[in-house]
Amino acid sequence: MLARTASCDVTPRGRPVRLAGYAQRTEPVSTILDPIEISAVLLECGERRCLIFSFDLMIVGAELQDMIFAKLARHGCKPGEIMLLASHTHFAPATDRACTRLGIPEAQFVSDVAAAAEGLVLKMLAEPASEITLEISQGRLEHSINRRRHWPFPTFGRTYGLRSSSVVMAPNPQGPTDERATVLLLRRADNAKVIGAIWHYTCHPTAVVPDNVVSSDYPGVVRRALRARFGEIPCVFAQGFCGDIRPNMRRATQSTGFRNRLRRMVRTIMSGPSFPVPAAGEWTRWSDDLAAKVVAIAQAPSGKISSPAPLATGSASIQLDSFFRGSVPDKPLAVQIVRLGDMFELVALSAEATVEWREVIDRAFPVPDGQIRLYAGYLGALFGYLPTAAQIPQGGYEVEGFQPLFGLSGTFDSEKIMCCVVGGVKQAFDELGRAAGDNR
Repeated sequence: MLARTASCDVTPRGRPVRLAGYAQRTEPVSTILDPIEISAVLLECGERRCLIFSFDLMIVGAELQDMIFAKLARHGCKPGEIMLLASHTHFAPATDRACTRLGIPEAQFVSDVAAAAEGLVLKMLAEPASEITLEISQGRLEHSINRRRHWPFPTFGRTYGLRSSSVVMAPNPQGPTDERATVLLLRRADNAKVIGAIWHYTCHPTAVVPDNVVSSDYPGVVRRALRARFGEIPCVFAQGFCGDIRPNMRRATQSTGFRNRLRRMVRTIMSGPSFPVPAAGEWTRWSDDLAAKVVAIAQAPSGKISSPAPLATGSASIQLDSFFRGSVPDKPLAVQIVRLGDMFELVALSAEATVEWREVIDRAFPVPDGQIRLYAGYLGALFGYLPTAAQIPQGGYEVEGFQPLFGLSGTFDSEKIMCCVVGGVKQAFDELGRAAGDNR
């Protein structure tokens, strides 16, 4: 297998920008905490190729996706060969007009990012490809927590009104998480030099303190740490199914004054528990510790090494009205899969899938012995959250609360959603299987 890699800085400088991620954050910001980037890996094996992008963005979005596809078509790249992954940082400029309540996109920034993506492809195509080996290491981080918590008492909120019980966004230590961190190092076959990395973890990038700065969040901290160890390499980040997973950070020391205690008590009585405000400096401690552990995983001597071949890809598209009743944006649920030899495959969905979908898909399509399968959300033109059939009757932000922010209005069909999503993933696997057969 041959590979080429590239990355570039796309941080907007010298002007205030509206960030995506929080509806209550309406003022543009100009303070840059750390750069936002695009990283890319172009993999080739025989007549097949796959181009994987990683953007420090909350969402890639339909407009940016369409721009990139149109630009790359001029260089012979087909949409099925291109995987556009967003890290889901809540501290980068908005890019999706369907989610303007979470941040109004700036047309110039969207255009600049599309041009930068094309520039990376031209740069890679102008350089000779390197034959590579793939070194894969995995470990556990213990840095996240489930955020869907059942609250059995009556609550009242602006989003839901009065309810006798509800699912609130609060720490749920008993809820599922995915603490695996995976690092794939692309090494030149002739001298073992690392030319790029693909890494994966499952956690909302909502940790930065303060929240009114431009930042790539913890994926940027990990990138900096990987580069300190392996050189200035492109680092592609595949965000996992983190729809209901967020950072597990220490709370700030709370004031014990009577008024503050009374406010917290009234807020809990009315709306249920919530996540505490993190302590000053906790973001730095939490992200630095996470990054150090990812680097330790990458350096672990027990990593699997292979010369991956063949390369195969598959894709499918599922119409939202097949499992959602109501008004939806003009976006399907897209599925893309890339498989490298018999050792590794990445399954990506254009949704904020909850972590429980990993187990659902694994049950439907068991992972072969010796293979590592990773799941990524935030692919391309993301439509919104994807709850499981079991979560739909429970309600909560991931089922109902997010809808007006993403241009949806209606209800998920708990009886159809599983068969529709699993059916779409099957279509993508079937296409991948045919591609793999053609390579033999």
